[in-house]
Amino acid sequence: MFRFFTTALAATAVLGLSACMGGQGDGSSSTVNSSGNGTPVLTSESLLAAMGGNQPPAGVGCGWGVASDPDKVNVAFPDSAAKYWVTLAPITPGTRLKIQGKFPDARYFSFNAYDAAQRPTDAIADVELEPDGGSVNSFRQVAAAGGAYTAYLQFGASPTQQPSVPRAKNTLYAGDIQLGTRAVPNSGLVMLIYRVYVSAKGEFADGGVGLPTLTVETADGGRELGTLPTCAEPPLPNLGGQLPPLGLNDRLLALDYPNQLALDFPTAAYPPRTNRFYGLGEVGTQVLNARLGTDIQTPGSVSLGAGGFLSNIHNAYTSTTFSRRFGSLALVRAKAPTFRSQPGVDRGAENLRYWSLCANEFATQRFTACSADFQTPVDDDGYFTVVISDPADRPANATAANGFAWLPWGPYADQVLIYRHMLENPGFAQAIQRVPKGTPIREVMGDYTPLGTYCNPAVFTQSVRPSDVFAACVAEQAQNPPTLVLGR
Repeated sequence: MFRFFTTALAATAVLGLSACMGGQGDGSSSTVNSSGNGTPVLTSESLLAAMGGNQPPAGVGCGWGVASDPDKVNVAFPDSAAKYWVTLAPITPGTRLKIQGKFPDARYFSFNAYDAAQRPTDAIADVELEPDGGSVNSFRQVAAAGGAYTAYLQFGASPTQQPSVPRAKNTLYAGDIQLGTRAVPNSGLVMLIYRVYVSAKGEFADGGVGLPTLTVETADGGRELGTLPTCAEPPLPNLGGQLPPLGLNDRLLALDYPNQLALDFPTAAYPPRTNRFYGLGEVGTQVLNARLGTDIQTPGSVSLGAGGFLSNIHNAYTSTTFSRRFGSLALVRAKAPTFRSQPGVDRGAENLRYWSLCANEFATQRFTACSADFQTPVDDDGYFTVVISDPADRPANATAANGFAWLPWGPYADQVLIYRHMLENPGFAQAIQRVPKGTPIREVMGDYTPLGTYCNPAVFTQSVRPSDVFAACVAEQAQNPPTLVLGR
């Protein structure tokens, strides 16, 4: 599904560039330059000339080609409190993308660039942006939203990948693609994602300021090559918000998975394990550990590719995976960090800008539901306790009034609870971001570590306090582990 929309997005980008750049070239008939040995080299002029042509169909040329809409495209483990907009930007040694926008009325926004493997190469967050003259960055100080900024997506090595690379003001970089021992520039059509979290207003969750305008210009900013058409909402996947809801997610969640169908799922271990996400390569190691009951750690010096699944550089993630072959009622508990805009927490004193818990299915990358920080009950001990089950299996006492967050399991054999930490406070030593590769999570996160367990529903309903329920469930599992555990 994601490949289909990526292909469609590429077509949209080409058509949009055709509309805004047709006839603006230098008149040269050459579309591809050559290096000294005759090898074709993609340059800014050749790329733009190749895209010259006809006016695109109405709406197709929107600078932002795809917007997230979990009702129709629920992939890449999204967060329900966020909205994502995607473009493919023509980035070559001779061009850059100018991004002109306004600071939204929202908790957070950012731009992330990606390579062909869906790994982030660089990013710039709201608080890092210098406002235009006469404007105020409302993410740096208390001020009304709507101030203007100008940012750039530039060709070249990224400070995220190479800390020695200096960062120009308000600039993120396309970065490099690692091919073995070689670093190849990420260029051509580079994926750029604009994210807005917890939008306070705006029909399309854009924070009430619309979408940023995208202009392709020469790398030195001396000449504009064309501005992509603006729109309120991209054409994909729902024709600018015109298509009616499909209700697919609600239909799926209404299904009651047969508990007797205890399929073997390779990412789930018993007892449940919580892993930090470092990259796609480490996911393979985690699957191996789950299958063999081992605890192999990828050395901190070994990099198998940072990120993946269109992850956000400003987030760090843990995952706790469950399988119905071990039980159909699952719990995760941890001490709750404080967050921006939390009542009683001063601005700037919060542990994190944002955190959330999302229930997902691994193979399809779909989420069933999420609980954002402001939606998640915190008990008198300062902990959150998440309960995951089918609606029919939800214990009667698993309510917000009792201090529980309940998430639907969905019609799947497995369940992956993804825990996000965004933009950690420098003084918050227990953030997921602080866990080095190869270090057990609990050594760093302490009580903030998400701990998972299964539970017998009869045990769950014997108490009301989340701490007592969780302790009783852990004890019951220790005494009566499932018989399907490998090696038993």
